[in-house]
Amino acid sequence: MNTAAIRSDWVGRVIDGRFTLLQWLGGSEGSGVFLTELLGDRTHKAAIKLIPAAALDPEAGLAGWAATATLSHPHLMHLFHAGRCQIDDDPLLYAVTEYAEEDLSQILPERPLTPTETREMLDPVLDALSYLHGRGFVHGRLRPSNIMVVENQLKLSGDSIEVAGKYGKHLTALSVYDAPERATEVLLPATDIWSLGITLVEALTQHPPVWDRST
Repeated sequence: MNTAAIRSDWVGRVIDGRFTLLQWLGGSEGSGVFLTELLGDRTHKAAIKLIPAAALDPEAGLAGWAATATLSHPHLMHLFHAGRCQIDDDPLLYAVTEYAEEDLSQILPERPLTPTETREMLDPVLDALSYLHGRGFVHGRLRPSNIMVVENQLKLSGDSIEVAGKYGKHLTALSVYDAPERATEVLLPATDIWSLGITLVEALTQHPPVWDRST
């Protein structure tokens, strides 16, 4: 099974008997995201990420999400639920998080951030990273698409967080946002600082710096 198994035409399917896939929000390397709803005293929007179970160690992935669910910070998106599911013959893992109205990757193609806007973005990002690093975690996937706006508040995505000092989740392709050591070494807070530096350059110029990983 490969990442192409996450399909936009799954809209209407129900995950784990309770989360209806209402709208395709987009896909990335190894995952797909849909709009869903959390039912309770008040129904509200949420996002559900689906990942092929074959793309990573399922037990490690679920254990990481369980640890992430214990975290609470005003600039970190809350992880509501996570588990296993299956669509047709495809075994999947899913994570349900807050729904973001917008992320930085949607803004930058239109215009760069001003220095003032960049500073306003930087403060909450550093605050969230400091919180994670102080509790033995790394974000692991910091980039414009994971800097989000939830009800007019900036938050970092919370479904990729990993324990510091361990090897990161399998990535089929590394990008400019991934620190050089990501390919061969354990994840440390320094990997987030690399990603933040790349993101800051892109925020101010609309383009990430050019870097040849082979060198």
